[in-house]
Amino acid sequence: MIRTLSFLLAVLLIAAIAPARDLPDPSCVLVSLDDTERLLMIPDPDGNAYASFEVTVIDMWDCTTPIPNALVEVIVGGAIDEKTGLCEGGASTFGTTDENGFVRMNVRGGGCLKGRPDAVVIRVDGVEIRHYGAVVSPDYAGADNEGIPGRFDLQIDPVDLAGFAAAYRGGTGGPSCHDYDNDGGTGPRDLAVFVSAYAGGATACDP
Repeated sequence: MIRTLSFLLAVLLIAAIAPARDLPDPSCVLVSLDDTERLLMIPDPDGNAYASFEVTVIDMWDCTTPIPNALVEVIVGGAIDEKTGLCEGGASTFGTTDENGFVRMNVRGGGCLKGRPDAVVIRVDGVEIRHYGAVVSPDYAGADNEGIPGRFDLQIDPVDLAGFAAAYRGGTGGPSCHDYDNDGGTGPRDLAVFVSAYAGGATACDP
């Protein structure tokens, strides 16, 4: 009995002094979306470069040690009210960091959702590290600035082109669901994204 108690105490002591499992620290994790604070989605089976972003996961102890094999989850709000949709269905896209704690993510889908703090949430190993208030896509047949249900169909076609043109206004458009760089207006940089995604009206999720 005494030997058993001694063993248990030794196990508890080792657990108390041993380093805990590496966990991400939101203030240490690097996310390239911090530049625009919005998620851009394109229903492109090849993963359009304009829609990719990078995450580098660093541990919570020294903010320098990368965490390999960390599970990165991007959760897109708006699925229930049909303001957004993913090519794969559901509301989440997953990725795993490499030996340098790095992963490049590309969430494929369409729609628009703005003004909600949980429009997009990023978690690493279950820990929330970021949330942003905007999800936008060229796959959106409207010129509003909030997101209306059913304005996407997971393909970019002439109807979306008309929606973009209405928001663009010759390069002088104001905030809209087609303001892809989240700079407060729908201008030439947004046009470059739309043109890249449009591909002659042939861009769509995998059949």
